[in-house]
Amino acid sequence: MLRRLLLLALPVLLGSALVAASGPVPAHAEERYPEPVLAGNVGDPSVVAVGKRLVVVATGEQVDRAVKEPGRPWRWTEPVLAERPAWARKGAIWAADLTRIGDRWVLYFAVPVRGLGPEGRCIGVAVARGPLEVFRPVGTAPLVCPARAKVPAAGDPVAVPGLPSRGVIDPSAYEEGGRRYLLYKTDGKPSSVRLLPLNGAGRKARGPSVELVRSPGVVENPVLLRTGGAYYLFASEGDFARCSYHQTWRRSTSLTAWAAAPQGVLLDRASTGGLCGPGGGDVVVQKGKATLYFHGWVRRSSTIPKGGAFWGWNGGEQKARRAMYAARLVFRSGVPVVKRYLR
Repeated sequence: MLRRLLLLALPVLLGSALVAASGPVPAHAEERYPEPVLAGNVGDPSVVAVGKRLVVVATGEQVDRAVKEPGRPWRWTEPVLAERPAWARKGAIWAADLTRIGDRWVLYFAVPVRGLGPEGRCIGVAVARGPLEVFRPVGTAPLVCPARAKVPAAGDPVAVPGLPSRGVIDPSAYEEGGRRYLLYKTDGKPSSVRLLPLNGAGRKARGPSVELVRSPGVVENPVLLRTGGAYYLFASEGDFARCSYHQTWRRSTSLTAWAAAPQGVLLDRASTGGLCGPGGGDVVVQKGKATLYFHGWVRRSSTIPKGGAFWGWNGGEQKARRAMYAARLVFRSGVPVVKRYLR
């Protein structure tokens, strides 16, 4: 996820075809599904540009990591975290996010904790001097965690009426006007996306979080982008373990007011030529061009997408993996669309 607000001004390209802002807006459909840019297991990718290099971190036991040098294919490196915080327990770390703050690199990660059930997770912080170095957790408590978890009190205790207290996942950093924030998702149904102000170092809460979006189902993996005088909130919706999982967008002129925001579908199985569960997207802006990196379910031994009946739970994930894809985005009449897929 360069999961953060990028204040670079992207040109808003006016398309000839007008679309209804409040209705579903599928991406440009391909006659055949695109091929991945990284065919390993790359769930929930967070991508950052480091000079001419790209670095991705992804869901994994200690946070998986790969790097791409100019003119060369992606290659895997050592996992990101050398250790996890004392308040965490064993289990895969989900949807980490990588960002640079000052002379340090900061990793936000969702790690299992005690007291929230078998899948309950809370958000922690780790730092390193470089994006390819080993990251070490900082602080003695989670940054975000429900109060009923068996951990030291978090900076944001997520006491939200009407929402389940099952944990928090999908951290996503962004910056605007010198102020730093963290987006995250409250787990369970209904679910929500919240925005937490951070201190200048990005390691502590600077105030209470506020709700941006609430859904009776699943809304997750939030990423913010600012361009053309508007904010765009990209998210994933549905069951991540099914082919019906899809990438969505919302547009607002306010950082915090999203209730009446126009919205639509950016990627789904139909619009991508058959990709299974395209989602978990992150946006990277380089030289005024926006690229969406996202995952999709493919077979274990090939890059052929899984079929429509696929379900990743109950052993299905043992027969599949999530490859990473890349799509160049443009904005037509205020609507993000896929211009083309990258290879």
